[in-house]
Amino acid sequence: MKSIDLSALKLQIDLLALASAHTSLQRVAASGGGEWAGACPFCGGRDRFRVQPHARPEPRWLCRHCTDGKWQDAIAFGQRLYPHLTFREVCERLSGGRLTLRSAQSRPQPVIQPAYAPPLEEWQQQARRVIERGQENLWSRAGSAARRYLQARGFKETTLQVWKLGYSDGFQIGQMVVPRGVVIPCITGGQVWYLKIALLPGQPIRCPRCGSPARARQPCLACGTVSKYRGVSGNRTAAIFGGDQLINAAQALFVEGEFDALIAWQSLAGEMPVCTVGSASNRLDLAAWGPYLLTLQRLYAVYDPDAAGESGRRWLEGLSERTRPLHLPPGVKDVNDFILQGVDFVGWLHSQITKV
Repeated sequence: MKSIDLSALKLQIDLLALASAHTSLQRVAASGGGEWAGACPFCGGRDRFRVQPHARPEPRWLCRHCTDGKWQDAIAFGQRLYPHLTFREVCERLSGGRLTLRSAQSRPQPVIQPAYAPPLEEWQQQARRVIERGQENLWSRAGSAARRYLQARGFKETTLQVWKLGYSDGFQIGQMVVPRGVVIPCITGGQVWYLKIALLPGQPIRCPRCGSPARARQPCLACGTVSKYRGVSGNRTAAIFGGDQLINAAQALFVEGEFDALIAWQSLAGEMPVCTVGSASNRLDLAAWGPYLLTLQRLYAVYDPDAAGESGRRWLEGLSERTRPLHLPPGVKDVNDFILQGVDFVGWLHSQITKV
């Protein structure tokens, strides 16, 4: 008799999509591929529910009430969704009728984790419509506040247009709910990997940690959390923003975030590719992204001078012995801040490269 290959099934299930079909989720952390939070679809408790769809060795979820704060796998989620079904029927439902079976006498075979892949086609279509609508909004009267914010950060109109930045006033396309803010799309290899939403300073929000009313980019009065960004459901954030520049490149500059990458790219004017993995805590799957790095003889890393930046820089150094860290001057918080001070960033970069 053949049994269900449970390890394969747990990796086969898109836990984030499954959970998002039953509750509204927001991305609240970037570590480990990301964490999403929302109301529990089972008990209804607000901000009790967490999903880590890219956790290793398998995707997982918890509710501080239903699971007593203990992580559960995707099959356990299905059992709660379909309590009237047998265990095998739950597995068949979750697999879409494509169960992987193995002989009960055979030894379990190791499951090979598939390469990190972009979101599926339905998500891609919705994301491209979001990008188009966001661009229209940004250059309309509705996007005036967003344009002022981006101009204050030093961005030229051509930079915003080349990288397809947009503005969302809080619209929804299909199942994709787009929070209010500046839409920053990551498009690499012809695929949209994620849509990051940069919140505008002072805009009213709900604190992702405690749920209290708060203001974007300001400490929450209840818990002190500072919220700067949001995402959309289904994002695949462990990706290289600006990765297409790396094809056949001999050297590249890696920075910590998208705004840093855009302002450095604007300053360098094509002299060197500038990329980011989205945040200091993101980690790349080399099965997916290794080919983009093959020709690089030097990876220059300029990360923020804080604990997260130091961790990200060390990871990049561990990724390749060709990485060379470059350190911002004392008192400078990031690349965007450095360039806004009016310094000759290109000259500074050249001087640092000659030292390493």
